[in-house]
Amino acid sequence: MATKEIISNLTAGLSEWLVYFAIAIVTLIGLCKCIYPMLRNAALLNRAVVKLEKSSAAGDRPAWREPRFLGRSLRPHWQQFLLNAGQLDIRGMPCDTRDYINEETVIDQPGHAQLAELIPSLLTSLGILGTFLGLMEGLTSVDFSNAEGTLTSIPLLLGGMRFAFATSVAGISCSLAFNMGNRIASGHASRALTNFEEAFYELAMPRPLDSDVQLLISRQDEEDRMNRVAQTIGNQVAASMEMAMSHTMGPMNRSMDTFVRGATQEQTEAMRGIVNQFFQQMNVSLKGQMTALSDTMNLVNQGQMQTQKNLQSTLNTSQAMTENARMMQLVSNDIAKSLKEISQRLDDQLTQQDQRLSGAEEATAQLATQLTSLSDSLARMQQAVDRLTNDLDANQNPEV
Repeated sequence: MATKEIISNLTAGLSEWLVYFAIAIVTLIGLCKCIYPMLRNAALLNRAVVKLEKSSAAGDRPAWREPRFLGRSLRPHWQQFLLNAGQLDIRGMPCDTRDYINEETVIDQPGHAQLAELIPSLLTSLGILGTFLGLMEGLTSVDFSNAEGTLTSIPLLLGGMRFAFATSVAGISCSLAFNMGNRIASGHASRALTNFEEAFYELAMPRPLDSDVQLLISRQDEEDRMNRVAQTIGNQVAASMEMAMSHTMGPMNRSMDTFVRGATQEQTEAMRGIVNQFFQQMNVSLKGQMTALSDTMNLVNQGQMQTQKNLQSTLNTSQAMTENARMMQLVSNDIAKSLKEISQRLDDQLTQQDQRLSGAEEATAQLATQLTSLSDSLARMQQAVDRLTNDLDANQNPEV
């Protein structure tokens, strides 16, 4: 009985240590394989920025041209960049560091991104496994056959539950700590990468164009070069063909011209003889009707010529009439313009006269008003004189 208890205690303690040991090993692997490489690369990039600033301020040989510029972990990628940048620089093309030093080479590959995604869930799973092992050990040690056995197994049950919760707490705590450390290291490396790109393109070499812009520019340059080459080749081929054709076809053209002139003259004389002979035979066969037809045609031709002359004279007359009509239209337009100006001036004069008449009417009305007032004043004066005369007469003849 004592041997079984010893073996069960050793087994329980071993399972506890195995779970804790597994959690510790997984956490340590995460720190070494995921977090530390990202922090190391971030430190290397920050140190590279300091080197760039010092070399730029001192004016020495650029530090970024050394293969060990970014340290041992990033040396293969930087050597590949230097090799490709040198070849592209010879051809006048820029090289982008983001193709070699980027999130994949600085964060994802060194930080083992897939393993970093697996470790938190693995730590949580180990904690849950310890929980189930502790519960299983505690429940298997409980003896419900009698009260004494139950009381004796309670401490074992509590120890198993403590182990169960402790492993869960350890697994979840390590998972959270690893997640936080991994995120912090990833952000630190990302900021260091951004600072390195900005410092490198500011102090070392200009920022390259986007791939779409580079492709468009190279395509346009290639099209221009092909057009120039095609134009040059076309001009050379045309000049060569023209020279060859002139040398080759010159004698042939002269021979053909001589032949054509001789053949044409002979054919014309032969056709003239044939036509004369045919006309004579037809005239004989038709008993002189061809001659009469020829005379008729001559008369008709003369009539047509006369008609054409008449039509030409008619056209000339029509053109003269058209020109006269155009001149008359121009004269009419000038006359109409002059009449319009005269009418405008007459209207202006009438307007001025109306204004003057209105002023004269107003002056007449004012004069009439003044005359009326003067008449009234004279009437009142006459009345006053009459009264004065009557008074004087009354004073002179008091007897009357």
